[in-house]
Amino acid sequence: MIITLVRTELARLTSSKMGILSLVALMTVPLVYGGLYLWGNQDPYSRLDQIPAALVVDDTGATNDDGEAVNYGQDAADELLDGMDFGWVEVSAAQAKAGIVSGKYDFGLTFPKNFSTDLVSAGGDDPTAAKLALTTSDTNSYLSSTLAERAAEAVRVKVAEQLGEEAAGTLLDSLEQVREGLIDAADGAKQLSDGAATAATGASTLAEGAASAASGAASLSTGNASLSSGASKLSSGLTQLDKSAAALPSATATLATGAASVASGASQAATGEAALLTPAAQASQLSAAVQTEATAAFADGIVTPDESQSIQTKLGQVAALTAGVSSGVTKIAPGLTTLSSGAAQVSAGTNTLNAQAPVLANAVHTAATGAATLASGAKSAASGASSLATGTAQLSTGATDLSTGVASLASGSSELSTSLGDAVVKIPGSTDAERSKAAAAIADPVLVKRTSLTEAENYGAGLAPFFITLAAWIGMYALFLLVRPLSRRALTAVRRPVRTALAGWLTPALLGVLQVAALFAIVTFGLGMDSANPLALLGFLAFISITFASIILALNVWLGSVGQFIGLILMVVQLVTAGGTFPWQTLPAPLAFIHQGLPMSHAVDGVRQLMYGGSPAAFWATVLPLAAWLLISLAASALGALKQGRFRTLRELRPSPIGA
Repeated sequence: MIITLVRTELARLTSSKMGILSLVALMTVPLVYGGLYLWGNQDPYSRLDQIPAALVVDDTGATNDDGEAVNYGQDAADELLDGMDFGWVEVSAAQAKAGIVSGKYDFGLTFPKNFSTDLVSAGGDDPTAAKLALTTSDTNSYLSSTLAERAAEAVRVKVAEQLGEEAAGTLLDSLEQVREGLIDAADGAKQLSDGAATAATGASTLAEGAASAASGAASLSTGNASLSSGASKLSSGLTQLDKSAAALPSATATLATGAASVASGASQAATGEAALLTPAAQASQLSAAVQTEATAAFADGIVTPDESQSIQTKLGQVAALTAGVSSGVTKIAPGLTTLSSGAAQVSAGTNTLNAQAPVLANAVHTAATGAATLASGAKSAASGASSLATGTAQLSTGATDLSTGVASLASGSSELSTSLGDAVVKIPGSTDAERSKAAAAIADPVLVKRTSLTEAENYGAGLAPFFITLAAWIGMYALFLLVRPLSRRALTAVRRPVRTALAGWLTPALLGVLQVAALFAIVTFGLGMDSANPLALLGFLAFISITFASIILALNVWLGSVGQFIGLILMVVQLVTAGGTFPWQTLPAPLAFIHQGLPMSHAVDGVRQLMYGGSPAAFWATVLPLAAWLLISLAASALGALKQGRFRTLRELRPSPIGA
């Protein structure tokens, strides 16, 4: 019975040329929609060079740190013109503005006159960010403006990468120079450390010597003070001696004269001594004669005894005196001889002294003068020795500090040598090629390694799941403009309503399968969009089509023309919520909530899994909701058919305007 009803409906649809034409036209709706849209958007990025874009180069160039003339704006413009990612045309600023306003150019990119100057300033004291001027007009195309922003960003990144590579190269070259300098510094620090160690030993010895020198200088200061005092006394004494020595020649002359007189007198005394002995002998003889005469006179009584005794006494005294004189003369005779000889020698010596006295006086004067100078010098020496003592004491203190400081220097220079050696190790040596490679890596340090678990061939293939599914809904919606949801005659004839409902679903379902099969052929063979699972995809598209058929059937069975309109509204809602272009997570919360329950959302996800080779589990997760929609919709259609089988109106028995 179901097949009979299907055959009857198909016969009705093809019973006239108009019916056939209408059926063919509606059958091609999804093919035209889906095929043309995917064809037009198959790979738009490969045709971006057809988008006209103005390129303005006002950059006047600059001189970089190496003294080289550069023009980054012109260099970037030349790369754009050579690459032709867009339809670049180099024009003036006025031409670019007029062209964008008129629609001749979709957008314009300008390198201002100070573009290179600002880029070069990055290495100076007053860096200024370089600017690119992007001019767009959404009246030409909003997407063109979006693409223009991407183009400007690409230029910015390229220029920044180029400049960054140059800067990194300069930095690495400088770092290599720093490394070489550190090596030299480390060697120098090692030598400094060795020298400082030697200096520390010398400084210690110096400190000990300085301490000894300070002690000696203190003793010297004391000795010089004594010397100064003695020299002062010597100068004073020699000054007095000088005064006395001035009278020495006169005194020695007098002495010489006196000495001559003494010599003469001594000679005369020696002569007189010889003459003196004769009178003494004569006196002795005379005394003896007188005594004889006195004795005779006493005997003769010429003299009294007292007078004789007095004469004897006197004669005794004379004899004693004569004996004393004779004895004294005898004793003095050798002395007078010696005196005479010595006086002669003294006279000769005093004559010599008299001759040398002027020389002695001059020498004493010279000595006095020298002693005065010596006293003055000794005083200065004493003062200097005192200063020397103070200075050597300070020297000793300084030498001690120096010893401590040099020891610290030795320790510090050793640490410096070690640190510099460690720093050299931390800066690896590199060749020019290695630095160039490193500079490129620094300028563009992050490379995105893309791993695609599943991948669409191009932009069109990325949109295909959405537009194929949408085309299936549109095609099914269009079919129900011709296909009758239920056979009124079958319901009126009291046929079984469930079978009638199934027959009403099967007719558009079969036509829908033909639609999606044709669309699959166009997409696969016409547009060359390959599928990872072509047969499974074809079967799933058929399943999607019959599911959509059951949904639209239920709407028509229960609501009639209102249900058909709701089918249109439902298509629009699913067009927004299916997540075919942007991820559904970007939808507003109410629409994102609806996304979870609508059939087209699951249909799009399922087509993606099969077309791109996704997860089987994820695919079957999309089948279950669609199967639920299919079964629930068929059950609703059957209930609607059952209801309509019991109650019919004359209006419902009128024939269709198309067919018999």
